[in-house]
Order: sequence, then structure tokens, then C-alpha cells
Amino acid sequence: MSVPVSNETQLLLRTSGDERVPHRLYDQVLEATSNLVLLDTPFPDELLAHMRQMSQRRGHSIYAWNQETGLASLREHGITVAGSKRMAEAVRFVLQSGHFGVYVFPADRSEYTPQVMALLRQIGRAKDGGKRILVLGTGINVPALLPISQSIVHKHGPSDRLRLRDGRWIRG
Repeated sequence: MSVPVSNETQLLLRTSGDERVPHRLYDQVLEATSNLVLLDTPFPDELLAHMRQMSQRRGHSIYAWNQETGLASLREHGITVAGSKRMAEAVRFVLQSGHFGVYVFPADRSEYTPQVMALLRQIGRAKDGGKRILVLGTGINVPALLPISQSIVHKHGPSDRLRLRDGRWIRG
């Protein structure tokens, strides 16, 4: 069961048991208050597979970037954006594109050069809302982007809060 807890810039989604993808995760990304969304999750591969499924079911343009292929469509297997093997080129493409899309980038710190960070800040400050950059990974720490981004934290397992059940206090 997913339980959202929210403040202005951070949303906490919790799952437990066999459920590894929070309920309505894709909708939460689309409804984000910022064009730049940081998703800290223990299951980045499962969430990327979920995003692929959402792009195929809903017909939305969702792209994922990696070093080998560059920016590639999750809906159409094998379709890549030419000239996007470097992250800076891919983010520049997103900035210049006029089309709606969700663009997934890994949270690998080595890729976030000052040039990439400047481009991401431009996208984060844009008011058009026509695209979303989703930085996906574990232990995301990009403090230079926090004022202009929305952060979604996905935790798996029982809650740390105590609750009363059958006259006993339990965690979860």
C-alpha cells in the first residue's frame, strides 16, 4: 500500500511487501509543482520498467537516458534521439524541444557537470509545464537543484511511526 505524505517540495511514498512501485507514481510525477523531479528510490530498475509500461499504455512520450544509447524512447523500442549520448546534449535537447515528455535521467553524480546543472536549472525555472525531467536513483543528493525541484522519496518497508493495534504499540 502506498501512503503519500507531503510538504511543499517533498513527497514521501511508502510501499511494503511485494509492492515495489508506489501507487499513482506516474501521476505524481505529472502533477509535480516543478518541471524537475528528483525521485529517490531503492528500486530504480523496477520504476523504470513501470515508466516503460505507462508510456506504452497511455501513449505518452517518456524517454530514458543512459551512456550507451543516449536518450531513447520507452514506448518505441530502439528509437533514440540523435546526438544525445552525452548528458549535456540530451538535456539541451529537452530544453529546446517543444513537445510534452517525461525524460528520465540517472542519479549518477559524475554526469552532473556544471554545464548540465545550468541547463537543469533553466528547465526547473521554466513555467510552461510541458516537460518533466525525472532524476531517478538511490540516495539522490543534488543540493544545487533543491530550490527549483520537487523531491519524491520512495521508502519500502514498515513505517517508523508507532501506531496502536489491538491494545499494543507497533511500528508500521
